[in-house]
Amino acid sequence: MFCLKFFKNIFAFLLVPAAGAAGCVFLEYLLYFAICAKSKCEYVPFWIGVVCYIVFQIVFYKPMRTYVFGHELSHAVVGVLSGAKVKKFNVGKKFGSVVLTKGNICIALAPYFFPVYTFAVIMIYVFLGWFTDIRIFYGFFLFFVGFSCAFHVALTICALVTKQSDLKIHGVFFSLVMIFTLNTAVFATIAALVFPNEVNLKKIFLQIFVNVINVYKFMYNGVLGVWLAFQKMK
Repeated sequence: MFCLKFFKNIFAFLLVPAAGAAGCVFLEYLLYFAICAKSKCEYVPFWIGVVCYIVFQIVFYKPMRTYVFGHELSHAVVGVLSGAKVKKFNVGKKFGSVVLTKGNICIALAPYFFPVYTFAVIMIYVFLGWFTDIRIFYGFFLFFVGFSCAFHVALTICALVTKQSDLKIHGVFFSLVMIFTLNTAVFATIAALVFPNEVNLKKIFLQIFVNVINVYKFMYNGVLGVWLAFQKMK
Protein backbone atom coordinates (compact mmCIF):
# COMPACT_ATOMS: atom_id res chain seq x y z
CA MET A 1 0.00 0.00 0.00
CA PHE A 2 2.81 2.42 0.92
CA CYS A 3 4.64 1.61 -2.32
CA LEU A 4 1.49 2.24 -4.36
CA LYS A 5 0.87 5.60 -2.71
CA PHE A 6 4.52 6.53 -3.27
CA PHE A 7 4.23 5.93 -7.02
CA LYS A 8 0.91 7.80 -7.06
CA ASN A 9 2.64 10.79 -5.47
CA ILE A 10 5.43 10.63 -8.05
CA PHE A 11 2.83 10.54 -10.81
CA ALA A 12 0.99 13.48 -9.23
CA PHE A 13 4.24 15.46 -8.97
CA LEU A 14 4.92 14.87 -12.67
CA LEU A 15 1.34 15.82 -13.46
CA VAL A 16 1.53 19.20 -11.72
CA PRO A 17 2.97 21.08 -14.76
CA ALA A 18 0.26 19.59 -16.98
CA ALA A 19 -2.43 20.53 -14.47
CA GLY A 20 -1.05 24.08 -14.33
CA ALA A 21 -1.02 24.36 -18.13
CA ALA A 22 -4.62 23.10 -18.32
CA GLY A 23 -5.66 25.51 -15.59
CA CYS A 24 -4.16 28.44 -17.51
CA VAL A 25 -6.17 27.54 -20.62
CA PHE A 26 -9.38 27.34 -18.60
CA LEU A 27 -8.57 30.67 -16.91
CA GLU A 28 -8.18 32.27 -20.34
CA TYR A 29 -11.68 31.16 -21.31
CA LEU A 30 -13.08 32.24 -17.96
CA LEU A 31 -11.63 35.74 -18.36
CA TYR A 32 -12.92 35.82 -21.94
CA PHE A 33 -16.48 35.22 -20.77
CA ALA A 34 -16.09 37.70 -17.92
CA ILE A 35 -15.08 40.39 -20.43
CA CYS A 36 -17.66 39.35 -23.05
CA ALA A 37 -20.43 39.62 -20.48
CA LYS A 38 -20.15 43.39 -20.84
CA SER A 39 -20.82 43.30 -24.58
CA LYS A 40 -23.03 40.20 -24.81
CA CYS A 41 -25.96 40.47 -22.43
CA GLU A 42 -26.85 36.78 -22.69
CA TYR A 43 -23.78 35.93 -20.58
CA VAL A 44 -24.71 38.30 -17.74
CA PRO A 45 -27.18 35.93 -15.95
CA PHE A 46 -24.39 33.37 -15.49
CA TRP A 47 -22.24 35.86 -13.61
CA ILE A 48 -25.24 37.14 -11.66
CA GLY A 49 -25.80 33.55 -10.53
CA VAL A 50 -22.16 33.23 -9.45
CA VAL A 51 -22.26 36.50 -7.48
CA CYS A 52 -25.64 35.69 -5.93
CA TYR A 53 -24.40 32.42 -4.49
CA ILE A 54 -21.23 34.02 -3.08
CA VAL A 55 -23.30 36.76 -1.43
CA PHE A 56 -25.80 34.17 -0.16
CA GLN A 57 -23.06 32.11 1.52
CA ILE A 58 -21.30 35.13 3.03
CA VAL A 59 -24.42 36.98 4.24
CA PHE A 60 -26.66 34.07 5.23
CA TYR A 61 -25.12 30.62 5.71
CA LYS A 62 -23.46 27.65 4.10
CA PRO A 63 -26.13 25.22 2.89
CA MET A 64 -24.29 22.26 4.35
CA ARG A 65 -27.18 19.77 4.31
CA THR A 66 -27.66 20.47 0.59
CA TYR A 67 -23.91 20.08 0.05
CA VAL A 68 -23.74 16.83 2.04
CA PHE A 69 -26.64 15.40 0.02
CA GLY A 70 -24.91 16.39 -3.25
CA HIS A 71 -21.61 15.05 -1.92
CA GLU A 72 -23.01 11.60 -1.22
CA LEU A 73 -25.14 11.67 -4.38
CA SER A 74 -21.98 12.31 -6.42
CA HIS A 75 -20.38 9.21 -4.90
CA ALA A 76 -23.51 7.23 -5.74
CA VAL A 77 -23.96 8.54 -9.31
CA VAL A 78 -20.34 8.00 -10.32
CA GLY A 79 -20.43 4.64 -8.54
CA VAL A 80 -23.47 3.51 -10.53
CA LEU A 81 -21.86 4.76 -13.76
CA SER A 82 -18.80 2.68 -12.80
CA GLY A 83 -20.92 -0.44 -12.40
CA ALA A 84 -21.36 -0.37 -8.62
CA LYS A 85 -24.59 -0.82 -6.70
CA VAL A 86 -25.75 1.44 -3.87
CA LYS A 87 -26.31 -0.54 -0.67
CA LYS A 88 -26.83 2.34 1.81
CA PHE A 89 -27.37 6.09 1.46
CA ASN A 90 -27.53 8.31 4.55
CA VAL A 91 -27.47 12.10 4.77
CA GLY A 92 -27.31 14.22 7.93
CA LYS A 93 -26.91 17.93 8.63
CA LYS A 94 -23.12 17.78 8.66
CA PHE A 95 -22.19 14.25 7.70
CA GLY A 96 -23.37 11.59 5.31
CA SER A 97 -22.38 8.21 4.03
CA VAL A 98 -22.92 5.95 1.07
CA VAL A 99 -22.01 2.28 0.82
CA LEU A 100 -21.23 0.90 -2.64
CA THR A 101 -20.35 -2.57 -3.85
CA LYS A 102 -17.08 -1.33 -5.39
CA GLY A 103 -14.75 1.63 -5.27
CA ASN A 104 -12.15 3.41 -7.39
CA ILE A 105 -10.40 6.77 -7.66
CA CYS A 106 -13.25 8.44 -9.54
CA ILE A 107 -15.85 7.28 -7.02
CA ALA A 108 -13.74 8.41 -4.05
CA LEU A 109 -13.06 11.87 -5.51
CA ALA A 110 -16.38 12.37 -7.33
CA PRO A 111 -17.84 15.05 -4.98
CA TYR A 112 -14.80 17.26 -5.51
CA PHE A 113 -14.86 17.35 -9.32
CA PHE A 114 -18.41 16.37 -10.27
CA PRO A 115 -20.83 19.32 -9.72
CA VAL A 116 -23.93 17.17 -9.49
CA TYR A 117 -26.36 20.10 -9.16
CA THR A 118 -24.94 21.84 -12.22
CA PHE A 119 -25.37 18.71 -14.31
CA ALA A 120 -28.89 18.34 -12.88
CA VAL A 121 -29.73 21.86 -14.10
CA ILE A 122 -28.34 21.08 -17.56
CA MET A 123 -30.22 17.78 -17.78
CA ILE A 124 -33.52 19.38 -16.74
CA TYR A 125 -33.08 22.16 -19.30
CA VAL A 126 -32.27 19.69 -22.08
CA PHE A 127 -35.13 17.39 -21.06
CA LEU A 128 -37.68 20.22 -21.13
CA GLY A 129 -36.27 21.31 -24.48
CA TRP A 130 -37.47 18.04 -26.01
CA PHE A 131 -41.10 19.01 -25.38
CA THR A 132 -41.22 22.77 -25.82
CA ASP A 133 -39.23 25.80 -26.96
CA ILE A 134 -37.45 26.97 -23.82
CA ARG A 135 -34.99 29.39 -25.40
CA ILE A 136 -36.82 32.25 -23.70
CA PHE A 137 -35.69 30.75 -20.39
CA TYR A 138 -32.01 30.60 -21.40
CA GLY A 139 -31.19 33.48 -19.04
CA PHE A 140 -32.71 31.63 -16.07
CA PHE A 141 -30.82 28.52 -17.12
CA LEU A 142 -27.52 30.44 -17.14
CA PHE A 143 -28.33 31.93 -13.74
CA PHE A 144 -28.83 28.52 -12.12
CA VAL A 145 -25.74 27.11 -13.85
CA GLY A 146 -23.66 29.98 -12.47
CA PHE A 147 -25.28 29.65 -9.03
CA SER A 148 -24.65 25.89 -8.87
CA CYS A 149 -21.08 26.19 -10.19
CA ALA A 150 -20.27 28.75 -7.49
CA PHE A 151 -21.92 26.45 -4.93
CA HIS A 152 -19.70 23.57 -6.04
CA VAL A 153 -16.45 25.56 -6.05
CA ALA A 154 -17.07 27.39 -2.76
CA LEU A 155 -18.15 24.38 -0.73
CA THR A 156 -15.57 22.08 -2.31
CA ILE A 157 -12.88 24.48 -1.13
CA CYS A 158 -14.48 24.57 2.33
CA ALA A 159 -14.50 20.77 2.39
CA LEU A 160 -10.89 20.45 1.24
CA VAL A 161 -9.54 22.71 3.99
CA THR A 162 -10.96 20.24 6.53
CA LYS A 163 -9.80 16.66 6.97
CA GLN A 164 -11.51 14.53 4.34
CA SER A 165 -11.26 10.76 4.57
CA ASP A 166 -11.92 10.50 0.81
CA LEU A 167 -8.54 12.10 0.10
CA LYS A 168 -6.64 9.73 2.37
CA ILE A 169 -7.72 6.65 0.41
CA HIS A 170 -5.34 7.38 -2.48
CA GLY A 171 -3.09 9.94 -0.79
CA VAL A 172 -3.82 13.61 -0.11
CA PHE A 173 -1.30 15.10 -2.55
CA PHE A 174 -2.28 12.74 -5.37
CA SER A 175 -5.98 13.40 -4.72
CA LEU A 176 -5.60 17.19 -4.73
CA VAL A 177 -3.72 17.16 -8.06
CA MET A 178 -6.33 14.86 -9.59
CA ILE A 179 -9.17 17.02 -8.26
CA PHE A 180 -7.69 20.16 -9.82
CA THR A 181 -7.05 18.41 -13.14
CA LEU A 182 -10.48 16.78 -13.31
CA ASN A 183 -12.25 20.02 -12.35
CA THR A 184 -10.55 21.73 -15.28
CA ALA A 185 -11.78 19.04 -17.68
CA VAL A 186 -15.30 18.97 -16.19
CA PHE A 187 -15.80 22.74 -16.23
CA ALA A 188 -14.48 22.92 -19.78
CA THR A 189 -17.14 20.35 -20.70
CA ILE A 190 -19.81 22.35 -18.86
CA ALA A 191 -18.76 25.51 -20.72
CA ALA A 192 -19.13 23.67 -24.03
CA LEU A 193 -22.61 22.45 -23.04
CA VAL A 194 -23.80 25.81 -21.74
CA PHE A 195 -22.20 28.02 -24.41
CA PRO A 196 -22.25 25.74 -27.49
CA ASN A 197 -21.94 28.65 -29.92
CA GLU A 198 -18.90 30.09 -28.18
CA VAL A 199 -16.95 27.15 -26.76
CA ASN A 200 -15.48 24.36 -28.85
CA LEU A 201 -14.52 21.51 -26.53
CA LYS A 202 -12.20 19.96 -29.11
CA LYS A 203 -10.38 23.28 -29.49
CA ILE A 204 -10.02 23.64 -25.72
CA PHE A 205 -8.50 20.19 -25.24
CA LEU A 206 -6.25 20.68 -28.26
CA GLN A 207 -5.00 23.95 -26.77
CA ILE A 208 -4.47 22.23 -23.42
CA PHE A 209 -2.54 19.43 -25.15
CA VAL A 210 -0.27 21.92 -26.95
CA ASN A 211 0.35 23.87 -23.74
CA VAL A 212 1.17 20.70 -21.82
CA ILE A 213 3.64 19.57 -24.51
CA ASN A 214 5.30 23.00 -24.48
CA VAL A 215 5.59 22.98 -20.68
CA TYR A 216 7.24 19.55 -20.58
CA LYS A 217 9.49 20.48 -23.51
CA PHE A 218 10.59 23.61 -21.65
CA MET A 219 11.28 21.56 -18.52
CA TYR A 220 13.22 18.97 -20.51
CA ASN A 221 15.37 21.62 -22.20
CA GLY A 222 16.00 23.25 -18.83
CA VAL A 223 17.09 20.00 -17.18
CA LEU A 224 19.19 19.08 -20.20
CA GLY A 225 20.86 22.51 -20.15
CA VAL A 226 21.72 22.17 -16.46
CA TRP A 227 23.08 18.65 -17.04
CA LEU A 228 25.28 19.76 -19.94
CA ALA A 229 26.57 22.72 -17.93
CA PHE A 230 27.35 20.38 -15.04
CA GLN A 231 29.24 18.02 -17.39
CA LYS A 232 31.37 20.91 -18.68
CA MET A 233 32.34 21.83 -15.14
CA LYS A 234 33.88 18.40 -14.54
